[in-house]
Amino acid sequence: MRTFLISILLFCAFLKMNAQNASLGNVTIAQLEEKRHPKDSAAVAAILYSNIAIDLNANGNSQKTTTKKVKIYKSEGYNLSNVQIYFAAGKLNYVNIVSAYTYNLVDGKIVKTKLKPENEFIEKTNSSYWIKKIAFPEVKEGSIIEYQFTEEGGFSSLYHWNIQENIPVNYSELKTTLPDAFEFKRNLKGFFPPKITSKIANTYNYIATETTYVFQNLPAMREEAFVNNMDNYRTGISLELERIAVPGQFYKTFSSDWTSVAKTIYDFDSFGVELNKSGYFEDDLKVVLEGKVKPDAKITAILEYVKSNVKWNQHNGYSCEKGVRKAYKEKTGNSADINLMLTAMLRAAKLTANPVLISTRSNGIAYFPNLNAFNYVIAAVETGDEMILLDATDPYSTPNVLPLRDLNWIGRLIRKDGTSESIDLAPKKFAADNIAVDYTIEAGGRING
Repeated sequence: MRTFLISILLFCAFLKMNAQNASLGNVTIAQLEEKRHPKDSAAVAAILYSNIAIDLNANGNSQKTTTKKVKIYKSEGYNLSNVQIYFAAGKLNYVNIVSAYTYNLVDGKIVKTKLKPENEFIEKTNSSYWIKKIAFPEVKEGSIIEYQFTEEGGFSSLYHWNIQENIPVNYSELKTTLPDAFEFKRNLKGFFPPKITSKIANTYNYIATETTYVFQNLPAMREEAFVNNMDNYRTGISLELERIAVPGQFYKTFSSDWTSVAKTIYDFDSFGVELNKSGYFEDDLKVVLEGKVKPDAKITAILEYVKSNVKWNQHNGYSCEKGVRKAYKEKTGNSADINLMLTAMLRAAKLTANPVLISTRSNGIAYFPNLNAFNYVIAAVETGDEMILLDATDPYSTPNVLPLRDLNWIGRLIRKDGTSESIDLAPKKFAADNIAVDYTIEAGGRING
């Protein structure tokens, strides 16, 4: 009994300590005086406290509140004082900076510097999303930055969170309040499971479940040269909406298989409809294919033509941004504009060509079927037993030699009849180039060869 009571007291003290850490403005001299992370002396910075609170209401709208406190140990960590918040294009009022300060220790006293309006920027990235950027002032070695912002959204805000970062995370908490009418599948990844507590939220006029995930003392997971995407291995949480069930009123299942996801995307106006458009490249294609009879010759000629005439604007997506006709005319477009155009031209050349949905390395591995699993599209040509993969966004790509960003496990090929199948994206052959160098190094360091 005595041991039990001591455990309860320690747990309460722990909760109180972290509640204090959560409160904005609670920065101490001891925190500012800390020269290095106690468990990772190489760390350039550390997350002292992180809290994400998601509140989904009965109408399917969510509010997300993010609170973070970051300690900067070394100048290499200054980049963490430039925060980027992604949001739906045009929805400026959906993101609100509640509080943002830089703390420094000057002559033994804490000096607090507020973020100024001129340190907030909006980058209109593309038609899908914009970025709100904030640059903290007076950041130096030893500084602590602290901020809180809110975001409004829908189910897309309830998708995935990476809790583990490139720097140590002392304490991180994710709290979701979800109406029971919305059923989610929870997916945990990484090597550090959270402490999970749940309770019925009784402050609403509908039944909701409040779940809290607590992570402590997560070590830094730094980038590794031979790992395609470290985010695949970071400790994190994903929530997939399975169904909405309001007794006697509404029922809909969202959970599906990869075939259903592929068909849904194919039916989008910005995908299948664009893929089937014609009347904008036929005359040019005749010139490109002149004298070309064999499939390999046709494939190479069309790929080289698209690569040299339509430049990638660095935007990913499986939905067209401009549309294939406008992209062809303006000679620029996103990955969907270019590779759906490429697929259409290959089909016009009497080749069996189809689009392949993929998730790039930066987007991570597609763990479960949903529309957000993919963020890119390439082309594939079936020639007998061989599947030739093509990506016209990269000037150095060739048939079956894709850009590095594309090489992320598997993709999903979609045929005209709506059927689909998984496609292995890994190269099937080793590099064919061998380079030999014959040289001598002279005493002064000059190399002859």
